[in-house]
Order: sequence, then structure tokens, then C-alpha cells
Amino acid sequence: MPYSNVSMYKEIVEEAFSSMRSLIEEGRSPKNDGSGGYVIKYDPSHKSFKQSMIVVVFTGMWLEAKLHQDIISKFDEATFKKYDFKSYRDKLVLLGITDSEYLGKVDSFKGTRKELVHEKAYFDNGEIKTAQKEAELAYEVMVYLNNKG
Repeated sequence: MPYSNVSMYKEIVEEAFSSMRSLIEEGRSPKNDGSGGYVIKYDPSHKSFKQSMIVVVFTGMWLEAKLHQDIISKFDEATFKKYDFKSYRDKLVLLGITDSEYLGKVDSFKGTRKELVHEKAYFDNGEIKTAQKEAELAYEVMVYLNNKG
């Protein structure tokens, strides 16, 4: 197997995800009026948000590298070249991943990653996303595929 950064990308995702979760916990405290729920503290440096962006971007890098390796390992370079610019979904189906719930999560992740990496601030699609929730989705995508093989 050639040298690859795939394991480094995975470590970066895991570290950023862990940091994000810790920052979320540190940034909230139980309401003191007994009504349940939490008071969220304002973080002027947006540390949790920044960690969530790292999770999303590096999950994309990990997924691209992992799919490249898996397709070449299972098939060959010619097959990968045929699939290189196809969707994550198409590549996963080629590899035998048919879980429709997982593939739906991958499609959602793909859209979020694209919006983040290729920001078009003036093109509002009318959808509000929470960075930390999108990072959780990205992390789920990585964990599922990592456990598959």
C-alpha cells in the first residue's frame, strides 16, 4: 500500500470531534430555576464552531482517501479513474454499501461539506444548519465506514 494520510485525517477528525464535544459541555450549565434544560454561554472566539468545521472538512478528506484506497484495493486503478468524479454514494455502492439510511447521511454530509468548502455567502438556500450537528453527522459517516472495513 502506498503512503497515505488517511490515518492522519482520521486522527484529526477524532481529536477535533472530541474537542468540540468538550467545548459544548464546558459552554453550558443547567438552568438554576429547576425548569430543566441549559443556559448556553456565549463564546466570542467560536471555538466549538471552529472544531466542527475541522470535523466536516477533514471527514471529507478522509472519505476521499479511504474510498480511493478501497476501490483500488477491491478493483483496480482503472475502475477508480472511472469513478473518480462520481458521488460518494456511487463509490460506496460500488464497494457494496447499500444501507439506504447511511447513504442518505452521506448525501447530506456531501451537501454540507460542499457548502462549507465552497461558501457562497450571497446564495442563501433558506436552510439553517448547526455546525455542531453537521459535525456529528460527518463523524457518524466516518465511524460507520471505518467499522465496515
